[in-house]
Amino acid sequence: MKLKLARNQIIIIALGVFIVVLFLGIIVFFRRTPANSGLRSGNLTIWGVFDDAAVFRSVIEKYNQVQPNVKINYVQKNPLTYEQDVVNALATPNAPDIIMFHNTWLPKHADKIQPLVPSAMNIEEYRRLYPDVVVQDFAPDGVIYAAPLYVDTLALYYNNDIFDREGVALPPKNWKEFQDIIPKLRLINTRTGQIETAAAAIGGSEKSINRATDLISLLMLQDGTTMVGNNVHQPSFVSDEGAAAVDFYTNFANPKSPFYTWDEAFSYSIDGFAAEDVVMMFNYQHQEKLLKEKNPFLNFSIVPMLQPAQAERPVNYANYWGLAVPAKNKNWRLAWHFILDFMKSPELNEAYLNAANRPPALRSLINKYINDPALGVFARQALTARSWPQIDNNLTERAFSTMIGQVLGGRPAMQALIEARETLKKL
Repeated sequence: MKLKLARNQIIIIALGVFIVVLFLGIIVFFRRTPANSGLRSGNLTIWGVFDDAAVFRSVIEKYNQVQPNVKINYVQKNPLTYEQDVVNALATPNAPDIIMFHNTWLPKHADKIQPLVPSAMNIEEYRRLYPDVVVQDFAPDGVIYAAPLYVDTLALYYNNDIFDREGVALPPKNWKEFQDIIPKLRLINTRTGQIETAAAAIGGSEKSINRATDLISLLMLQDGTTMVGNNVHQPSFVSDEGAAAVDFYTNFANPKSPFYTWDEAFSYSIDGFAAEDVVMMFNYQHQEKLLKEKNPFLNFSIVPMLQPAQAERPVNYANYWGLAVPAKNKNWRLAWHFILDFMKSPELNEAYLNAANRPPALRSLINKYINDPALGVFARQALTARSWPQIDNNLTERAFSTMIGQVLGGRPAMQALIEARETLKKL
């Protein structure tokens, strides 16, 4: 009798354990997130902008080694119409599953993308993966909206041959040294007063200088300018610091300045540098390939971005693209699965970086590439990179370019800043 009772107890206990395990299994199943989904299947369409299909093929092949049942179709779109193409597609049932998303887009496109569910990754883990600028751009309020493919930053390009010819042994490390070598490197026609060789592409608007508005944004940030107030709708760069940065920048295109070295009528900065009519320019890593295509014999080097002479810590400027999931996307879980795998896998990241020739975004890869002869400058700078929230990056670029032109035309910097602010506030 006792033995029979013991048996019943064992059966009851086993049944209870089974029910508990089953119940827990059901909970885990229904709480499953992109972070722990295991083997998956389905189809994904990714829209890209500058990377061709060959670049992303290496990522897809690496991903399919782990997830062979996920079929990915990568489509490269026209860079000139990409943003409008994305906006138009998101209003239809045929939107892509994943889009490339610029680091300045969140203020104007946050309502069009699907954030990551918090249970899949918390903000602290995201901070451990990426530099501060990525958190600032893609997860400003602790909600993760996108993941970076890479992080590019402004750096100083200079012509080795002209430096040697003019007896300048080393590139400048700060803005004071940069000002000091301007007279040594520029060539001005004494009869006409026109610049024949520009020491550097700086001082002009977007008409003549590629990424002029990024450069002036960097100078404002280095000068301690507060770019926005409590929210993105409150531009606050109208300040003494902002005006000082604008004056510093435009002085290089002022014929009355001792540092005069640029004219809006001069060759476009990238073309001028490739033709060796410009000795120095400030630009991103991705322009290196274009320069080599324009002039295979161009002997140039790239060094860290200039900083104020007495700066306690460097401030650099970032420009990059990431991956995001459109809102109203029925396939959002699988899409975020892919992005999460990319975020957590240095191997997937490196497959992309090697194919696209881009500097890393993951901290683990930044550490790996920090002394790399080609990408080390940009890897290091990602750790101190900044940006600022812009309600519309295209309008900001136009407003800042107009501001530069106004100052070159004689308007005081403070007045030009006020007009730029009012232009942006209309949004």
